[in-house]
Amino acid sequence: MNEMKNIRKILNYRVSNKAWVLPVGIVLTWIFMPYLLFAQVVIVPSTEDKARIVLSPYAQSVPNDSYTFMSINHPSLDTALTQVGVALEVRGMTTVPDNVAGRAAIFTVDAGETHRVFIVNVSNSTINSSNASFTDARTHLILTQDSAQFGNIRAVAVNEVPLTPTTVGTTQKYNNLGQLSFWGVVFVESSGTGFSMEFIGDAHDSTIGRNFGDSQLDGVSGSSSGVARGIN
Repeated sequence: MNEMKNIRKILNYRVSNKAWVLPVGIVLTWIFMPYLLFAQVVIVPSTEDKARIVLSPYAQSVPNDSYTFMSINHPSLDTALTQVGVALEVRGMTTVPDNVAGRAAIFTVDAGETHRVFIVNVSNSTINSSNASFTDARTHLILTQDSAQFGNIRAVAVNEVPLTPTTVGTTQKYNNLGQLSFWGVVFVESSGTGFSMEFIGDAHDSTIGRNFGDSQLDGVSGSSSGVARGIN
């Protein structure tokens, strides 16, 4: 009889000691999850994998003079998955805040969508977070200090295996920046003019979006340069 009581005491002790683990775990997750998500969202991957990278050699933001505008479009090529993750950063500029979060924008472009990215000085009277025209989920502001800033753009595919296809039906589809169309302009506000930006490694440099030949990755003379050729 005493033995049964001892067993019950041991079981009750073990249960009571473990009962607090779940609520404490939930509280800790609730406290630290924003920081974990923040770390995932703002850090542009460090990679030299050319199949993941799109570059633009020049951008600028000058108060009361000019800013940089970019659009990233998912044209639904037959080689593209319906969602492509993009990590974009400005380099060579002093941003607000001047850290990895301040100079980056990370987002997912769905099929048929266009995202807008503005690189503009922090006190711009029109393009700011107080203007509802620039606060939707597909618009991203990268703010620079109120002094002339000159630099370049680097975009990286969030997907770490850009040349590994997913077969949908009978078609091999890819999650990489070679499936997206990048366009941009350095816009001069006073004159309403500007000059266009060149993007190396996007859909214009990679493929016309058709599955040619025996290998889905190979280029075909006169038809395609190959899927996700990158910046080579």
